[in-house]
Order: sequence, then C-alpha cells, then structure tokens
Amino acid sequence: MTNTNNNKSLHKKHLEAERIVLLPLSEHSMTDDGIDTWYVIIDKENRAPIGMIGMVHQNPAWKNTGLWIVISDEQNRREGYGLEALELVEKYIFDSLAYQRISVRIGDCNQAAVQFFKKAGYKLEGVQELGYFHDDRYYDMILLRLLRKEYMSRQEIKMQ
Repeated sequence: MTNTNNNKSLHKKHLEAERIVLLPLSEHSMTDDGIDTWYVIIDKENRAPIGMIGMVHQNPAWKNTGLWIVISDEQNRREGYGLEALELVEKYIFDSLAYQRISVRIGDCNQAAVQFFKKAGYKLEGVQELGYFHDDRYYDMILLRLLRKEYMSRQEIKMQ
C-alpha cells in the first residue's frame, strides 16, 4: 500500500533484507534544506554496523529526496552491502512514500561512488563545475538521479 500522506512519520522502524537490516538513527531531523532521515546498516550475521544510508534534504511536498551512503571500512566495500541498502531505501522511497525522484551528489574525486550509482541505474543529470571542496582542492560535483518511473520499469523487468 502506498502512503501518500507525508505529514505522518517519514520512515518505518526498520527495513530488512537478506543480509542486512537498516535501523533508524533517530525519528528525523529538520534542516534548513529539508528533512534528513538516517539509518545504520547492520550486518545480520555478526550484528555489526557496516555503515549508514540517509535520505537527505527530503521534501515531502515535492515528493523528492537526496540520498547518501557511507561505508567507511574498506573491508565492507564491494561486498554488496551498499547495493542491498540502496535497494531497500529505494523501495521505501518509491513504494511507501510515493516520492517521484531520488537525487545523488558526488564529488568527482569519488569515482567509485559515481560508478556504483551508475551501475545501480542512476542517470547523469549534470555536472556542477568546481562545486565540491575536499582536501584543499575543488572538484566537480556529479549530479545523478533516479526517477520513480525508471524504478517502476526496473521492477517490472525483475518480475518477468
């Protein structure tokens, strides 16, 4: 069932997949740019935290959100945990919240993250030249997005 009343709680208690569970860090926090909701990614086998995934700058009225994934420990990268977490949050965003788009902003210095999101089906929306400052240097900001209609088409293909 799709929840279109976005004035109620913006997230469930937890989201669960085969190898991971996403536990909310807090109910949600308000910022000048919108609402942020963060989840801790927990490995179900050893009950250890792997990283975090956040719906950032949510705008329920416009039915869109930004998304960040942070997996700090190199050992947990490239193991499929990020993709599992991403799929859980996408399902929640599009199926439960009925949002229309997810946007991702990544510094060009993080090509692994850019490739991760492209592989997951996110489309290049544009480049903000010198829009990211890191380690005393400016980088381009890569803007990616996934639309609800693209997500729904992908789900239909998986069902076939």
